[in-house]
Amino acid sequence: MERVLKYQAIESYMLQELSCGRFALNGRFFSEHDIARQFEVTILTARKAFARLERQGYIVRQRGRGTFVKALPEQPQRLKMIRRCIIGIVVDDGDFDNDLKLGRMIAALHRTIEKAGYLSLLVGRDFKVLAEAEASGVIVLDRIGEQRVRQLICTGIPAVGMYPACSGLPRLSFNFAEAAGRIAGRFARSGACRVAMVGEGEDALAVRNLFEKEMALAAKAYGMELAIAVPPIGSVREEFAALLDGPRRPEAVFVMNSRSLDTVSGVLHEKGVQMGRDISILVNGSNALLIPGSPGYSIIDLDIGLAAENCVKLLQRLISDPQVEVPCIVSPYGPIIERGSLLPESAASGS
Repeated sequence: MERVLKYQAIESYMLQELSCGRFALNGRFFSEHDIARQFEVTILTARKAFARLERQGYIVRQRGRGTFVKALPEQPQRLKMIRRCIIGIVVDDGDFDNDLKLGRMIAALHRTIEKAGYLSLLVGRDFKVLAEAEASGVIVLDRIGEQRVRQLICTGIPAVGMYPACSGLPRLSFNFAEAAGRIAGRFARSGACRVAMVGEGEDALAVRNLFEKEMALAAKAYGMELAIAVPPIGSVREEFAALLDGPRRPEAVFVMNSRSLDTVSGVLHEKGVQMGRDISILVNGSNALLIPGSPGYSIIDLDIGLAAENCVKLLQRLISDPQVEVPCIVSPYGPIIERGSLLPESAASGS
């Protein structure tokens, strides 16, 4: 692949955007400052690319107003292949066709990486393809284990993790305190006095570790009791059943992951407890959308689009200076999606 100078890469990108229908004739075009931020170059480099397009008659710059489209390419333009313009996306090997959340995250990363001017490459266990493709950086989506993290670090390619569980790598941080506050507030408005965190398996333990402190503080702020049934080993069935049979039975349950829902729904059925009528059920993770139920499971999950954007920004900073101390980027959680498993908000609580 031919090595292309930065301003040439920007020119190629803008020509491609002009030819793909993104901009209308006489419409407003990119600004120099937007492009400079996107490609992390100086305003002078961006201005040089704009000047080349202006000389070719594609754009016109008007002082005080901005840049506008003067003409469109007659033929579709393709982005030039640039040496070291690839970002790898690492997922664990296996069939993830039915993993809604992972699929959405991969799609969001593909779009964000392309928007940033890179190409994306999906990678499993074989990190050699990253070296062969001369990847500029890597984003890890799964918990891939310490050994594989070390292998990735040994490639010398800048890498970041999209999950807090990607230990050993610079990674995004998520605003668990804000999310816990919204969860506790929603439960409190439905009249709940007692809430439980419930789940089983490695994923559930990881989510518990992330949310436990914040949920405890949020529950206390709303005057609610918090119980936890997330055993480190074995099934949660007995612990959850004991909570439902006990004198301090929870009126609301925050389920750590969708994989715990079979057990949770089984115990509810055994005890004759109906979600949405007798108890509120809120699940962490959008994979719960795949599980049929009447009523459906309400969910909360991270804002996948913003997480993808923040992850790419984090990686770009690392690419530009591998020795830099990578700043912490806090990514938000999305809204609570109500699908009928939450008790109606209490009129008395809302007054």
